[in-house]
Amino acid sequence: MNRYLPAFAFLAVAAVGAAMTVVVFRAEDASTRLHFARIADKTVERIDDRISRYLTLLQATNAFFTARDGAVSKSEMREFVTALDLKNRFGGILGLGLAKLIDAGDEAPIEEELSERYGGPRPVWPAATVARRTPIVLLEPLDRANEAALGYDMFSEPVRRAAMQRALDTGEGAASGPVDLVQEITGEKQGGFLYYLPFPDQLTMSHRVSRSEPPTVEGFIYAPFVAADLHREALVGAVNLPLVIETRDVTDGGETVLFQSDDFAEIAATSMFTVNRDLNVAGRIWSIRAYATVEFLDPSRYWRTGLLALSTILLAIAAAVLVRLQLKAIRTAHEMQAMTEKTVEDKNLLLQETKHRIKNSIARILAMARQTAINSDNLEEFSESFESRMQAMANAQDMLTESSWRRAALRDLLQAELNQVFGDRIPEEALDGPNVEFGETAAQALGLTFHELATNAMKYGGVAEEDGTLSIAWRHEENGDRVTIEWVERRPSGSDSADPASGAEANAKEEGNTPSSGFGTRLIDASIRFELNGTIKRSFGSSETRISISIPLNDMDDEADQT
Repeated sequence: MNRYLPAFAFLAVAAVGAAMTVVVFRAEDASTRLHFARIADKTVERIDDRISRYLTLLQATNAFFTARDGAVSKSEMREFVTALDLKNRFGGILGLGLAKLIDAGDEAPIEEELSERYGGPRPVWPAATVARRTPIVLLEPLDRANEAALGYDMFSEPVRRAAMQRALDTGEGAASGPVDLVQEITGEKQGGFLYYLPFPDQLTMSHRVSRSEPPTVEGFIYAPFVAADLHREALVGAVNLPLVIETRDVTDGGETVLFQSDDFAEIAATSMFTVNRDLNVAGRIWSIRAYATVEFLDPSRYWRTGLLALSTILLAIAAAVLVRLQLKAIRTAHEMQAMTEKTVEDKNLLLQETKHRIKNSIARILAMARQTAINSDNLEEFSESFESRMQAMANAQDMLTESSWRRAALRDLLQAELNQVFGDRIPEEALDGPNVEFGETAAQALGLTFHELATNAMKYGGVAEEDGTLSIAWRHEENGDRVTIEWVERRPSGSDSADPASGAEANAKEEGNTPSSGFGTRLIDASIRFELNGTIKRSFGSSETRISISIPLNDMDDEADQT
């Protein structure tokens, strides 16, 4: 469970940090949205201000006509409009004009007036569709586009008629819905709208009986607007606006597009911020929708969120590392405590084992000393025999010590004892067999056994003579559970030591005992049969002595592991 604590610490700190980051992000996002809303509101205000200025211009035009009692000539109108400089100061307005309100059938005086004012026949068009008509009788500036609109009966078109009727009903100015302007004589027509301001009959106003009576409307002061040009004019000076807009006329559920910024559809599809505002334009409702561009969506606006997120990650990592280091310190302390306890335990075990080994070694040394003394004729013989046997034990101890008291190789045991007895007389090729290793008890027992066999071979087996040989081979048997050692001594024929008795028999004869009662024989038998649970067979011939030793390996392996 402890190994998951760093991850838990990281997740816990990260979760708290993430919650704080979300709070900060939402605050920054709300601030950013509010900032964008202010930019969008200022943009809508610019459009509204521009429209208000234009409508004020029509009020001024109405005042101009009123001051002239409605009698404004073509030249006076041209002079007035020229002074206004519509093209440079009021972009989006195509002109200022007057449309008279007449009954259907009264077109003749209007056509005559148009002919006198502009020269040539100027019919009222198109044909009448309703009882009243509003032909355009005066329009400036008189360019090709505006000249094409002279005589046009705006009351014949439903959208224009609805705006004029609203102006008649309210006595106030009214904007029309989106229309195709008749001034648009090119192939690519721009959408627009018109603004109508009722112009009363001044003569009727001056002679009416009661001031409460509504004046008679003579016609309309009007202006045609190109919606796109009006929007662009309104946004002049607002350079690098970080938004795009779309304006729709949504009066009475309509959805007619009046204006769209460049790349509006592409930006709107991916923008994160949008603002909707409604604008009342002389009785018409315009819906203006603004979308933020990539210039506004600057990631640096969220630097607090980024800083907090980075700090949270670093803090979470630091917490995880700190917990991991703390756990590692605790684990190290536990391991050191366990190591200390193990060291004390190993020390006690080593002391007990050393005590046991020393006790066993002393017992074996005492037994060898006692038996060697019994079978020795003098002190010199005792010393030599006892020293060689002690050396055999020491050799086995050295091999065990080199392997940390785990294993001693059979070949190494044989080589050590043969070198002690024969020097380099026995070549390495005389030893043949697989790698076999023994534990402490088996190594010491075999070391003594090989020492006794080598000593007997040198003294009585003729191996020390020039043509005498000794070969030792071993092999695994019973599926590797036992090892059999074949010790073969060969004497040259006719040698002085060709007595068929060798090894144990010679040793027994020297001691004046039966073959089974000699110390060397008893030491070998005790080592093989009793200590190692093995068997030993001896075969004596006139030229050869063969000794076969079979030892179980499993018991020795167990003993080695226990040691």
